[in-house]
Amino acid sequence: MNLQRPLLLCTLALAGLAAAQSADPQNAAKTVRLNDPALPFEISLPVGWVGVKFGDALQGINIASAPKAPAALMRFNFIPKKGQTLDLPTEFSAFENAVRQGGGTLTLLSSAAARYGGVGGLMRAYDLTQAGTRLRLHIWFGNGNKNFYNFQFTDQLGTFAQRLPTFDAALRSVQFR
Repeated sequence: MNLQRPLLLCTLALAGLAAAQSADPQNAAKTVRLNDPALPFEISLPVGWVGVKFGDALQGINIASAPKAPAALMRFNFIPKKGQTLDLPTEFSAFENAVRQGGGTLTLLSSAAARYGGVGGLMRAYDLTQAGTRLRLHIWFGNGNKNFYNFQFTDQLGTFAQRLPTFDAALRSVQFR
């Protein structure tokens, strides 16, 4: 499956959005359940975050901690597999190469198997430097029966650890259809 172009566009867009601004602290622990029949999953998302459209080929949900940059970003995207078989390490290698070709520098921090909502996958953490901006990314690639899932969280290094539990809670809330 050739996911390089949509994932590269996603990563480049992240460099422009992610930064140190936080979402409303009063809403930090509140969530809302999203059950859209157009999506192959349900998920609980943080209240106070706003929807973002990138105009890329990825289907799903994109939310930011603020309506405009600077902001942290969460993406919960999927691509129908159409009967194709995926190898997640190969998909990550393609993603990493696309980022490098786009002028970014990735440093792999960790990689581990991870399962959410009954779907197996691979979680990786990276530091990304793009156009002089340093960011941290957590990306889960999931290999579902019908879809490839790309769920990610991106923020500046200084606020990443503070917001990561919000992303982790969203991942734990996922229920696939």
